[in-house]
Amino acid sequence: MGASLPYRGIRGREGTYVESGPTIFAGTVFALFGAALLGWTAVRVRHREPVALGVGRATSATVASLLALTALSLGMWCFTRV
Repeated sequence: MGASLPYRGIRGREGTYVESGPTIFAGTVFALFGAALLGWTAVRVRHREPVALGVGRATSATVASLLALTALSLGMWCFTRV
C-alpha cells in the first residue's frame, strides 16, 4: 500500500480488513430498537396498560424490559467493534 492513508476498518481473521459499515448499521438498529422498546414499555406501564395481551402486566413488562436492555447492550457492543 505504500505511503497511502491508513485504512479504517476491522481486521479480519486472515489479516485482511473488512468494512465497518455493516457493524455501524447493526449497532444503530439494535440501539434504536432497544431504546424504542424500552420507551414504549415505560409508557405502557406508567399508564397501567398491558404490555402484551394475555400475559400478566409484571411478567410482560419484565420480559420486554430485559429484551430492550439486551438489544441496547448488543448495540453498544457493536459500536465497540468499530
